[in-house]
Amino acid sequence: MGLADPCRVTVLGGSHGGFLTTHLIGQAPDKFVAAAARNPVCNIASMVGITDIPDWCFFEAYGDQTHYTEASSPEDMSLFHQISPISHISKVKTPTLFLLGTMDLRVPISNGFQYVRALKEKGVEVKALVFPSDNHPLDRPQTDYESFLNIAVWFNKYCKL
Repeated sequence: MGLADPCRVTVLGGSHGGFLTTHLIGQAPDKFVAAAARNPVCNIASMVGITDIPDWCFFEAYGDQTHYTEASSPEDMSLFHQISPISHISKVKTPTLFLLGTMDLRVPISNGFQYVRALKEKGVEVKALVFPSDNHPLDRPQTDYESFLNIAVWFNKYCKL
């Protein structure tokens, strides 16, 4: 056995970490036994027009602040899609738990649901927990407790102990 038991490798991230989590399960589909994503960025193309941080979308795509505009061009939209985790959805096999806040203006709940629905369509096990009173951080004490408890249960279900 190497550094980590391959039957127990999971991935968890929130916000940009959720962006990385959903990228990883698409680009390394056989690496993780389970994943959890809290308010993840899954599709920058669908997020840019409704987020409270559209400039982040341009920075993520171009790596600088000079490309930002209020009206994304077709070229921008194409690039946003190409660099988004949703562009790798066809490869995802990892059972994934999503934790989403309905009041999130940073990464609107529709962004996570696009990914959830695509995974369901593929037959990948997926579960979405929705927190109706929470915004982006999911940091109300009850939400924090429920979300991390559910993440532990989800990981325990898929890790061979």
